Amino acid sequence: MATRMLSNAVDCDIVTPMKRLVAVSFMAVAAACASADQTIAPVLDDSGASDGSAQRDGSPGDASRASDASDAGGCGEFTGNARFACSKDGNSRGKCIAQAPQIEACSRGCLRSQAPTDDVCMGTTTSWSCNGLYGTTKASDGDYYLTAFGCWVDANATTHVDPTDNCIPACFGKAQSSGLCQKTDTGPQCEEKANWYVADSGRFGCLARLRVENPKNNKKVIVVVLDAGPGCSVESKVQKAILDASGRVDEYLFGAQLGYSDKGLVHVVEVDPSTPLGPI
Repeated sequence: MATRMLSNAVDCDIVTPMKRLVAVSFMAVAAACASADQTIAPVLDDSGASDGSAQRDGSPGDASRASDASDAGGCGEFTGNARFACSKDGNSRGKCIAQAPQIEACSRGCLRSQAPTDDVCMGTTTSWSCNGLYGTTKASDGDYYLTAFGCWVDANATTHVDPTDNCIPACFGKAQSSGLCQKTDTGPQCEEKANWYVADSGRFGCLARLRVENPKNNKKVIVVVLDAGPGCSVESKVQKAILDASGRVDEYLFGAQLGYSDKGLVHVVEVDPSTPLGPI
């Protein structure tokens, strides 16, 4: 943990005559092809989006996801799940019963839980809890106040340091082992390289990826959990869970670095660890 002040069908154009029915002439078939409605369903990628329009936050709905699972003759990403588990994009939850997917959309996102407990759809209310050094209980509504900390690089490639933080993140070793940072990187270099990062490993775990949204302007960013904190002593001042983030995250979402007293509200949803970092 960083020693810091925890403040914050078919294609008629390519099928040859030899492949067509003998009783049908090529010209007739060609005419039929020209007049036929050949609408082809889009090919879905891993996120459930059609090719050419895939989005990093997995915005396509669950109808696409269910269709994908059905076409595959199984449960898609939920194969093997006897309990409800969050989708990779965090927008739904599902399980697989008798080779059939059961999927529920989560309008506010899906909240991950420890197995064997079902993952649940987020609600609109929560009760804050933070005991000990830093918080370990996720906000059931997904809402947090955003604060800033650490070493980071702004949109103009200017490096920023934090006088209250040594910029050696609690998840430094794991970041190096995973390849997020290099073995030769220092703590500050690791943070600057990741840039789009947050703390709160106590709640989400090291290297978890989160979609963080400012509900007022709908700006969203994917971040990686790189450090521990913030402190319960800080959260107790606002009686709400706080998400400490790099200044780059704050500036993108709010245009400024925030403190706990600013009460900058963000909505947080866990997503697949392979989701690319940065604005979406």
